[in-house]
Amino acid sequence: MARKMFKNLFSLLNTKKGVWVIIGTIILLRTWKVAELFNFTFSEEHQAFLAWEQIKNFHPIWIGVSAANIYYYLGPGFTYINALLFKISNGDPASLAWFASLLGLATTASIYYVARTFFSNKIGLYAAIIYGCSTLINLNDRRFWNPTPIPFITIWMVFSLIKAKKNPNWLILTAGLIGAAFHTHLTMVLFMVPTLYVVYVSFKKQTLKTNMKAALLACIVYLIVTSPLIVFDVVHNFDNLMMPMRTITGKQRAALNTINMPNMVSHLGEISSSFGRLWYIKLYSNPQDEVVLESHHDQTRGNIVLASISFLALFYFLYKNKNEGSEIFSISIITILLAFILYPSYNPEYYLMSILTLMAIAIAYGLNSMPQKLSYPILAVFIVANIATTVTLSDKYGLLTRARLVEKTMQGVGDKSFALETIGELPKPEFAYAGWRYIFKYYGKTPTKSNVDPILGWIYLDEISEEIPELKVIVADTVEPTFEEEPIATFSNGPYHSYIFQNN
Repeated sequence: MARKMFKNLFSLLNTKKGVWVIIGTIILLRTWKVAELFNFTFSEEHQAFLAWEQIKNFHPIWIGVSAANIYYYLGPGFTYINALLFKISNGDPASLAWFASLLGLATTASIYYVARTFFSNKIGLYAAIIYGCSTLINLNDRRFWNPTPIPFITIWMVFSLIKAKKNPNWLILTAGLIGAAFHTHLTMVLFMVPTLYVVYVSFKKQTLKTNMKAALLACIVYLIVTSPLIVFDVVHNFDNLMMPMRTITGKQRAALNTINMPNMVSHLGEISSSFGRLWYIKLYSNPQDEVVLESHHDQTRGNIVLASISFLALFYFLYKNKNEGSEIFSISIITILLAFILYPSYNPEYYLMSILTLMAIAIAYGLNSMPQKLSYPILAVFIVANIATTVTLSDKYGLLTRARLVEKTMQGVGDKSFALETIGELPKPEFAYAGWRYIFKYYGKTPTKSNVDPILGWIYLDEISEEIPELKVIVADTVEPTFEEEPIATFSNGPYHSYIFQNN
């Protein structure tokens, strides 16, 4: 039975009908239980409150969230996107889930287009399959936070740089994308390395000197895109701009270590694990444990055999594309990998999203070099395995599971005011079990106080009351605590439990 199914799948891959089946499969995987599987944790809640303040009282903002361990503020671009989605949906967090999912589909289509443009139609199709079907990439793409656009920006950054080598006008797009990097994630700034290489080559060939209009427009576009950050720095004595210098000189303490061998070995292990997870994540897993920092530590470890296949594909791709013409791929990949290995800090997997994006093309390039009798079975097994992984994903920590608990809890709260607290096994519950304040706000009623207020309360000061609330609601994550006082009502949904107490 299984043999016949795979045989039919091999045949489909070689037909136009098969291409449409593949497109449909990718769309299905990317839109499977969008709201149900959506993570809404601290990062999403932080961004949501910043955006909701824009809905309540629109005013220009010059910065967004900070880069966690170096205290550099990113631009507000993503906050404005969030605010626009909230304006359209009246604050529904599910709108964020759908935006992220559709952006992932747009990135998949972009990868197909770019790979087809620079290599071949078949490599483009293979790359779209790898990127579009990989459960690991799918789950990362479904998050809604500043790093979400990394893959989309990455593929078009590489495209613009390759094009700019022949036509400097493409540097205008490059400049805009580099500017956008300062609104998303600082790992994207690493693309300055291939950008400087292209500018150097252009000057060497006289192309940029003879087209100063393109250079001027590129500078203008960059300044426009980063203008909020420029305004912030001018007003604040260039505080943000000088952050790297203060960190280097020791005037500002950042959560960084020194470059050392144990760290580099650990980072190599993270790369290896991700390269294995790119192919397969265990069945019956869940998005929060697989890709969210505030998780229950049940992540799939990457298979060493699958990781080895990824490394072989990468080395083959780099070897074949080291010469002029496609070297932008190689320069970008090597720069990002070296930075990840050397960066003296804890490096979470999402720092590799640019690499995983380009890995889809590298693997596709390798598959295209194989006989179809070998490449088609590999793709078929990959597709089937990731379909199985995606459709068995648990939504036990998802947005709608939380929303159902809030709706039940509201039956016990009624019209009374209440304080909200979250608890669980992990330390720092205000971080580990965040997300609930906004979920209560949208699906139920706004708490007058919550344990996330000391961190995020500066955003919504007008919603925090000095009066003592009538009730206290405790939400327990995957634990069933005992209390000295008997709760007046208890509700459960999935792994979550809520307890309502009279607030004496």
